[in-house]
Amino acid sequence: MKLDPLVASVAQALRESACPSRGEAIVVGLSGGADSTALVDVLSWLAPKGGFRVVAAHLDHGLRPGSADDAAACAELCRTLGVPLRRGQADVRARAVRDRAGLEDAGRRERYLFLRRTMGDEGAVAIAVGHTRDDQAETVLLRLLRGAGATGLSAMRPRQGDILRPLLRVSRSAVLAHLASRGLTWREDPTNADPAFARNRVRHELLPFLARFNPNITQTLARSASLLADEADLAAASGSDLLGRIRRTEGPSTLLERAGLASAHPAAARAAIRLALDEAGGRAGVSAVHVERLLALARSARSSGRRLPLPGDREAIVRFGHIRLGLRLPAPFPFALALAVPGRARIPGGPTLESRAAGGPARSGPDRAVVAVPIEAEPLLLRTRRPGDRVFLRGRSMSLKRFLMESHIPVDARAGLPLVASGPDVLFVPGLPVESPPGGRFVRLEVLG
Repeated sequence: MKLDPLVASVAQALRESACPSRGEAIVVGLSGGADSTALVDVLSWLAPKGGFRVVAAHLDHGLRPGSADDAAACAELCRTLGVPLRRGQADVRARAVRDRAGLEDAGRRERYLFLRRTMGDEGAVAIAVGHTRDDQAETVLLRLLRGAGATGLSAMRPRQGDILRPLLRVSRSAVLAHLASRGLTWREDPTNADPAFARNRVRHELLPFLARFNPNITQTLARSASLLADEADLAAASGSDLLGRIRRTEGPSTLLERAGLASAHPAAARAAIRLALDEAGGRAGVSAVHVERLLALARSARSSGRRLPLPGDREAIVRFGHIRLGLRLPAPFPFALALAVPGRARIPGGPTLESRAAGGPARSGPDRAVVAVPIEAEPLLLRTRRPGDRVFLRGRSMSLKRFLMESHIPVDARAGLPLVASGPDVLFVPGLPVESPPGGRFVRLEVLG
């Protein structure tokens, strides 16, 4: 094969990505279209010189009748080039229903799942895909239309983790010129002309319109993406430093310090939020709007309780000086259990509480207390809070709601908080310093285990 511009560009891209090394293997996503056909052809020529191995992988998405012909064309190409081919099938429509996603998104997920499975089976180090400079320009415009910032507008990178894009600096016209010079044919996906897909409208309508103002619009957009990638990387580094200072974990949840987030440079704060979301379940379905709303929560003057639903059955909730990121917690089930003296009652899903008669004076501790129960009081209950509940503290009665607020108990933790009460009088809240009103009989309460 003559060293045409496409071959030289791909060779340069591999050198810059430092992948693959001699003796390693890469998987190439092969759809049968022009871009992936050219990529497999070029890599199969470079492989012997670079000492690496190429494996093509084709996934039948099962979306149209001609897909079997695509698979046959891929098999014939690989036989001609001497490249091994791994084939798979997926039910993309079922995936779209299961994930409540569009066909494009569901197809992309199935495709990368198959490619990574193939990579593992083949012991490969990376996956090469055939995105070109034209694809990059389309992606920039699609994200611009959605209101993306620098991170989103930096679009695709030549290397992102285990994904290589050796054609990202190459125009689609250069790909077609290469295929013509090699006498190679390719399959045209009829859905590429379907205006129902936003990318197709950008490709066939918006880009030609913009070319009237700038004939080199695809190069310009791709260059902008490259410049924004550098700025996004700088912001990500600042965000990582910030996150290290303001983050702590609480079980499976992530807590972000509001003051640190609110006082940081907005670019660093946004980057920290994106990294925190990555750690708390990923960013699938998360948009720039979610990031801005999270930043607004950090800056809000409200002390606690504000919630923000997030994709993936997650939520962000303000807990006084922090924001909790994690799975949406189910609403706690209210309970009320009789507590005899002496006797025991088990907190649902928690430890056991024991009661027995005791001598005074009344005193309170985190997991045990001596409480004064009025002689004519209602029977003791181990229960959750109710409207009108009151506590005795610092010599006076106050509402339980105000007490929990002053004790900085998060709103999402209050409804399921166990307590011991006689009527509306709350006598014991494990972990909190509730006092007893004067007089009455003394009862010792203790959390066991």
